[in-house]
Amino acid sequence: MKGTAINWCDDTFNPWEGCTTISPGCTNCYAKARDDRQLVEPVRHWGPGAPRRIMSDSYWKQPLAWDREAANAGTRPRVFCGSLCDWADDEAPAGQRDRLWELIRQTPHLDWLLLSKRANNIRKYLPADWRTGYPNVWLGVTVENRQHGLPRLDVLREIPAVVRFASCEPLIEDLGAVNLTGISWVIVGGETGPGARNMGLTWAESIIDSCREQGAAPWMKQLGLYPMLNCQLLKVPEANGTNAENMGRWPYSIAALKVRELPKVDPDAIATCINESELSRIASELERLADGLEPEQAAEELELRKQFIGAERRLFLTRIERGQVLAGYKALYGPLRKWTEFCKIVNLPRQTAYDLLAVASEEDAEGNRTDSVQSLRRRRPARKQALSTAEVVDRAAAAVERALGLLPEQDRGKALDKLVERLKGLYADSTADRRAA
Repeated sequence: MKGTAINWCDDTFNPWEGCTTISPGCTNCYAKARDDRQLVEPVRHWGPGAPRRIMSDSYWKQPLAWDREAANAGTRPRVFCGSLCDWADDEAPAGQRDRLWELIRQTPHLDWLLLSKRANNIRKYLPADWRTGYPNVWLGVTVENRQHGLPRLDVLREIPAVVRFASCEPLIEDLGAVNLTGISWVIVGGETGPGARNMGLTWAESIIDSCREQGAAPWMKQLGLYPMLNCQLLKVPEANGTNAENMGRWPYSIAALKVRELPKVDPDAIATCINESELSRIASELERLADGLEPEQAAEELELRKQFIGAERRLFLTRIERGQVLAGYKALYGPLRKWTEFCKIVNLPRQTAYDLLAVASEEDAEGNRTDSVQSLRRRRPARKQALSTAEVVDRAAAAVERALGLLPEQDRGKALDKLVERLKGLYADSTADRRAA
């Protein structure tokens, strides 16, 4: 998957098209120039009050296909959201931003790079369930100069996100000392196209030095149309006059700029995102499956759905507990001939389903025998029973199985090896504690 010429991402997606100029970084906007030529529609989409272009349903389906492809390949493509718009625009078309967040939730194998010049709008337009950030969303701001760009960084660093990044493109002046606290990634690039302003290469080198000193990953995108070194225009062979991004042709004198690094991202956070996205899908499809139930049945299904989703979020889940939830759904959907569809929605193989139902049935039978013996006695609160060795192993195995399912197949062996080493360490520590006691 590589559907864009932008070298720091794998593809672009625009929830709509159109924007309004707000700072010097917008002066030579290629997207506005493209819109001014009216190549797509005989209507302009730039400026205050101008209608933004709504994208087609088929266009909105593309990231879903990218996500499936990434899941199968075990990759995490980077999708730049907003090459022809600003996702935090106050004049976004009604409902389209909410649609974007829903799409992002449905594509956990994609890393969405949301870049904006409207830093003060970011917090306002985040989804209600943002909390500490979506693990598959990187938030960024444009930093083209000191007056407009640096204050955006101050706003961004106060917003929780798995990755915060700065795009110093087009870099139109020396930024001086840059505080990169809380910023994980910095893209640097000069301006290209008609009317391009020059970029001092020492400005870019200064930013990269700040990245090295403060732990941010630098990504030198390109030199721009007019890269200046020692007050002279630097000539780059075969730069096509517009985009000097081929590092192989850069002279040795600017070797320090030949860097393209990505930020480090916590893989555990990504795994959590994938799991939560899958549970969100299951909950949504179970809700659809429940359409048409009688009120009493609908109430029963809603309670079962809460139990099922809640149970899947638990670290440990016994076969008995899973079987009991499934038995409730089997009793509800079996007579309605929806049981098979239910199993497909929750990715439950037929044989596994029957095995779990058998375990739950045996537990119920045992419970009924106990109830018949105790029926004439006063019921007392049950004491919490210690788990048997078999039950502990059962719970741990179930947890490991679910966790491994969140990883690409090629990474599962490595994860198991690390888990074994950690368990050996925990056992050694506990043995040492007992001896010390």
